[in-house]
Amino acid sequence: MKQIGRRAFLAGAVGLSLVGILKPQLVTGLISRQPEPAQEEDEVLAEEQPLPEPEPVDCDYILTNGIIIDGMSSEAFPGHVAIKGQEIVAVGDFQWVATAKVIDAGGLFVTPGFIDLHTHTEQYHRNNGKGEMILLQGVTSQIGGNCGTSVKSIGGHFEALQATGVNTGLFVGYKMLRNKYVGEGKTTNKQLEAMQEDLATGLGEGAFGLSVGLQYWPQVYATTEEIIALCEVLKDCGGFLSIHIRNEDNQVLPSLEEAIEIGLKAGVPVQYSHIKTANEANWGKMPRVLELVEGAAASGLDITSDVYGYTFSSWDLGTNRNSLNEEDICLALKHPLVMVGSDSWLDNAGNCSHPRAYGNYPRILRRYVREQGLLTWEEAIRKMAAMPARRLGLKDRGILAPGMKADIAVFDGNKITDCATRSEPVLLSQGMEYVFVNGQLAVDKGQPTGVLAGQVLRQG
Repeated sequence: MKQIGRRAFLAGAVGLSLVGILKPQLVTGLISRQPEPAQEEDEVLAEEQPLPEPEPVDCDYILTNGIIIDGMSSEAFPGHVAIKGQEIVAVGDFQWVATAKVIDAGGLFVTPGFIDLHTHTEQYHRNNGKGEMILLQGVTSQIGGNCGTSVKSIGGHFEALQATGVNTGLFVGYKMLRNKYVGEGKTTNKQLEAMQEDLATGLGEGAFGLSVGLQYWPQVYATTEEIIALCEVLKDCGGFLSIHIRNEDNQVLPSLEEAIEIGLKAGVPVQYSHIKTANEANWGKMPRVLELVEGAAASGLDITSDVYGYTFSSWDLGTNRNSLNEEDICLALKHPLVMVGSDSWLDNAGNCSHPRAYGNYPRILRRYVREQGLLTWEEAIRKMAAMPARRLGLKDRGILAPGMKADIAVFDGNKITDCATRSEPVLLSQGMEYVFVNGQLAVDKGQPTGVLAGQVLRQG
C-alpha cells in the first residue's frame, strides 16, 4: 500500500477542515503533537498522495456567496446554500455540480423562510392563495384560525384547499365550537363533552391546537373552568392553547393571569397572542406584563408570545388614534420569550384594512433592526423563523440545515422595507430578492413567479 507522508497528511487535514470535514479541535491536536522518531529512508521517500477532493454536492439550485443566518448560530457567516428537490442539502463552503442553477446572493442575507403563526388568512388561501403580499415579506408559512375564529371542519378545509403560494396550517377555533353547541350563556356538561369531541377530531385532522378569543362574542361567556376542560383534550391529543386574553387594556394584568392559570392547571403550552397594553392609560404596564410571563415560565409553564410592529391596532383604523405605545412594543419585541406574528387578515381577493398584512415583517427588519438597532439581524430572524417553528413543533422548518425543507428568504438588508401604510394598506413590500417554498422559486429577482408550492402543515 502506498504511504502518505506526514507533512502531506497534515496539509490535507488542515485544508479539509476549512470545508467542515475535520473539526478544528482535531486539527489542533494533530499539529501540536510531539515530533515522531526519525523515519526510515524508504518511508520518507514513499510517494506522497493527496487526499481525494470531496464530491461536488448534487443540487438543483445553489445560492452562492450569501450572508447566511441559519437560525442556530449566534452570528451570520458567509457561504452557500444548496437545494435539491424540496430540501436543503448543504450549507457552508463546498463545491457543487455544474448542472445546478446558480443564484448569486453576494451581499444578501440568506435566511429561513419566516413562519407567521398568528393570522386570519385561511379563507384567502382557500379561495385564492397566490400570496404575493406574503411572499414579498419573506413569509413562507402561515397559521390561520386564531382568536377563536376558524373553519367549521379542519379536515374539510384541508380537503377543499387548492394549491397555495405558501404553507398553511390551522387551529380549532373555540368560537366555532361554542356557536355549534352553546351560543350565549352557561355550558352544560353534555355540551362541553360535544365540544371536547369536536376538538379532538380537529386535532386528529392536523390542527396545531385550540385558539380562543375571550374578548369576542360569544367567547366572552366562557368560564376559566370551561377553557381548562377543553385544554385537557390538548394533553391527550397534542397541541397548545393560542389565547387572545379577555381584556388587553385596563384589565390586561388579571386577564393575563387567567391565561397563565389555564395553562398551569391544564398542563398545556400557551401562546399569548399579540401581546399589548392598549390605550394610553395602560402605557408603561408592559414591564409588569413581561414579568408575569417570566414568572409563569419559571413556574414550569411553556409560555411564549407574539407581537406585531405597529402602534395602531385594527380597532384604531378609521381614526387618527394610536392605542399602542412604541416603547412598550420595543420592550416586547426585545424579550426572549416573544416572537413575531402579524395578526393579519385578508379577504378572498387579497385586500386588507391594516398594513400589517402586507408589511409586518419588512417593517420590523427596517425599523427595529436596520434603523434602530433594537435587534440584531440574527435575533430578528430567530424570532421570525426558528421560534415559531419550535412553538408549532415543525421539526423540518425554521432553520437552514441539511435535511430541512427548502423554505428560504433572500433579501437586501439595506433595502428591505414595508410600503403599506394606514391610508394605503395594500402596497407590496420591497427588498425581498428571492424566496423558495419547498424548493421551488416563488420570488425571482424581486418578482413573484406565480408558482404555487405551498403545502398543508399539520401537527406532528
